[in-house]
Amino acid sequence: MSAKDAYHHGNLRRALLDEALAVIAEKGVEGLSLREVANRVGVSHAAPYHHFTDKTALILALAYEGMGLMDDAMAGAEDAAGDDPKARLLGIGMAYVTFAVEHPDYYAAFNAPEVNDPGARAAAPAGPPAEEQGNTWERLLNAILACQAAGDLPQGDPVVLAIYLWSLVHGLAELWRAGPLPLMPQGSLGLEPMARQVLSAALGSMEAAAGTGTKPAWQPCDKEGKE
Repeated sequence: MSAKDAYHHGNLRRALLDEALAVIAEKGVEGLSLREVANRVGVSHAAPYHHFTDKTALILALAYEGMGLMDDAMAGAEDAAGDDPKARLLGIGMAYVTFAVEHPDYYAAFNAPEVNDPGARAAAPAGPPAEEQGNTWERLLNAILACQAAGDLPQGDPVVLAIYLWSLVHGLAELWRAGPLPLMPQGSLGLEPMARQVLSAALGSMEAAAGTGTKPAWQPCDKEGKE
């Protein structure tokens, strides 16, 4: 169903969200405006304001929706991996990379400056219930803690490990989307095989460090950021 069809079926909010995703896919978040979205859906310029107070509210709505969809993908990957903690963590990482590449519109929305601006988020209307937003960060932390308990990852601050792995999957997605990785021999078979090799190598090196009792390069920090 197209955005205009959704509107004519009585769901203007859904139509506006779908058309906003289309604008982001074409022009990026910076090219998004409520006026253009209204024009594309075929409603007055005032109509979107019944659902979104401003552009930031629209972007946040897309971000929350995208985060929920990514979390669903991560949950499915965890379930498919079975009970092995490292396989479940690998599944989460693969789900992140795949979602980011296959849904660049949502990915752009939840990485938009407005989403990471506490002031903008505080001023916007309350988001959807937590279960609809998903909780990708908590899912990642829990998977890391399970791996540490199983001896698959070194002991240390799990938040630092989470930031390390988050940086890895974010970088993989960005480099694939930007173009360099598909041009490399390792990327010739596609995103999934290459990303799985990279993530498996990273987790394997961390597991080796855990097995040898190597002291991690990080230590938990106090509230002032001191080790």
